[in-house]
Amino acid sequence: MRVLALSSPIYAHTANAAPFLAGLATRGAEVHWGQADELRDLAPRSPAHRWDTGPTRSFTSRAGRLREVSQRYSWLLQDASGRLRRSRELVRSLRPDVVLTDSLGYAAALAAEREGVPWVSFGDGPLHFPDEHTPPFGAGLPYRTERPWVWRNRVVQAASRGVIMRRTQTAYDALRLEVGLPPGQVPVLEAVLSPFLHLHCGAPELEYPRRALPDHVHFVGALRPPAPRDWERPDWWEEVVDGGLVLATQGTLRADPREVLAPVLTVLARSGRPGVLTTGAGDPAALGGPGLLPPPGRVTVTDFVPYEELLPHVRLFVTNGGWTGAVLALGHGVPVLQVGRTEEKADVGRRVEWAGAGMHLPSPGRADDPRPLRRAVEHVAEDPGIRAGAARVAASLARRDPGRDGAALIDALVSRLG
Repeated sequence: MRVLALSSPIYAHTANAAPFLAGLATRGAEVHWGQADELRDLAPRSPAHRWDTGPTRSFTSRAGRLREVSQRYSWLLQDASGRLRRSRELVRSLRPDVVLTDSLGYAAALAAEREGVPWVSFGDGPLHFPDEHTPPFGAGLPYRTERPWVWRNRVVQAASRGVIMRRTQTAYDALRLEVGLPPGQVPVLEAVLSPFLHLHCGAPELEYPRRALPDHVHFVGALRPPAPRDWERPDWWEEVVDGGLVLATQGTLRADPREVLAPVLTVLARSGRPGVLTTGAGDPAALGGPGLLPPPGRVTVTDFVPYEELLPHVRLFVTNGGWTGAVLALGHGVPVLQVGRTEEKADVGRRVEWAGAGMHLPSPGRADDPRPLRRAVEHVAEDPGIRAGAARVAASLARRDPGRDGAALIDALVSRLG
């Protein structure tokens, strides 16, 4: 079996293909991996042969929920337009049995469809498959089944598809016509979800119930990226890491520490809780780092720490809402506090709340007095019901493995279609 992974031009989504490719290689598959030029040296080590798919367009994030989601998808389609030719060349030259992509991989899905190759999608965010009881993607609404809420879902869904996402839908339809494909029958938000096999990174407990979820959707557990081989525990480890630790992150896309990390730092300094703040794409110097900060408190700031090393010691995970980090924390039984409403991140917090494993906090409060955040930190860290909910999700995730289960399902699909 020959597999070609074609990743979207976002680091986290690119890196998340690695466990699937490792699992496929273990089963004897020949694996290839197409990546945006800028990400080739950043993506995790892999047994796959790597290929360039072209440069990445720049993107400036702007505030707002559904509108920001629309802007992000418009950017993805613009990027896919430039990446599609190279993606098709790779499919034609390598002749894979199947193409693997993440749920933002428009170039991959269109290239596979145009060249007549089945594709598999994996989801590393909230599940997109719609249902009238499920709030529309990007809305950040809670899951409620009472009739007024169902009506609200329908109205927001209609507004999202007919108004907010209209330009994006038009761009997607035009891209299909450009490569000789008929108009799509699926809305643009769901267009990359494979009709053959969709591997969702998570557990059923983290998703809203759906009355008609397709049979080809499978939950495969938490993505667990390997720690860098040259990573060593830093000097501050013994002083900071204990059973009451708070881990806070702002992910790889949003670098402004005022959104989450700075308020968390204020709360930790006043509460005395130990903490590790990871800035990702941001500069640790903006928070006084890198390294251990001066008293009061035992708090350190760093751009990166392997979560698998740290999470066994963590009491609470505070995040702006990246799916992979939230699910990984829950895989260790760590409750999640999601802060903010940017992009689709509130959808992540709402799902954590639905699972009884954490809380969504729309805003941390004022920078000089983040009392809502302080109360939320104490509540989520210490509430026994939330801790029990996180343990339930952890037990479900422990029964699943993306590399093992995803590779087996892809192998079975290729055998069935072959």
